[in-house]
Amino acid sequence: MTRDERLSDQDLWQPDGHLSDLSLTALADGEPGLLSPKAASHADACDACAERLGQMATLSLSVSAALTRQPEPFPVWAVVAGLIFAGVGALPMLARLPDFVGQLPRTLVQTAPVALRVFGSMVRVASSAGPSLWMVWLGATLVMGVLGLAVAHWVPRRAEWKGAR
Repeated sequence: MTRDERLSDQDLWQPDGHLSDLSLTALADGEPGLLSPKAASHADACDACAERLGQMATLSLSVSAALTRQPEPFPVWAVVAGLIFAGVGALPMLARLPDFVGQLPRTLVQTAPVALRVFGSMVRVASSAGPSLWMVWLGATLVMGVLGLAVAHWVPRRAEWKGAR
C-alpha cells in the first residue's frame, strides 16, 4: 500500500493524542494499511484506544451479522389456508353458477377499467418480489375478484336518484 492510500495525520489522531474514530473503525474493519505504523502501534499500547477499538469491532461484527441475516420466509401456508377457506365459502354459490355465467360478459365489461388499474398496480408491486410471491398474489387476487363479482351480482341493488326509489 502506498503512502497516498493512508489516512492523513489529521484524520488519524484526536486533539487529546488518542486515535480518532475513523482510525479505530479502519482497524476494526480489518484495514490496518490505512494507518501509519505509529498509529497502529498506539492502538496496541494505549488501554483507552484498545477499549474503544473493541467497541468498534463489536459494532462492526453486529452490523455484518445484521446485513447477512436471512429474511423471514413468506408464510405461504397462511395464504393457501385463506384460499381454501375462500373456496369453501364460495361453495353455496355453485347452485347459481349458470345464472352467473350468463351475466358474466356484461359484468366484465362494466368492471374491466377498474380491474386493469388494479392489475397494473399489482404487477408493479410484485415485480420487486420473487416469482412465488407473485403467483400467490395473483391467485388470491383472482379468487377475491371472482368472489367480489359474485357478491356484487347477487346483492339487491337500490338506486336513489334525487328522491326516486
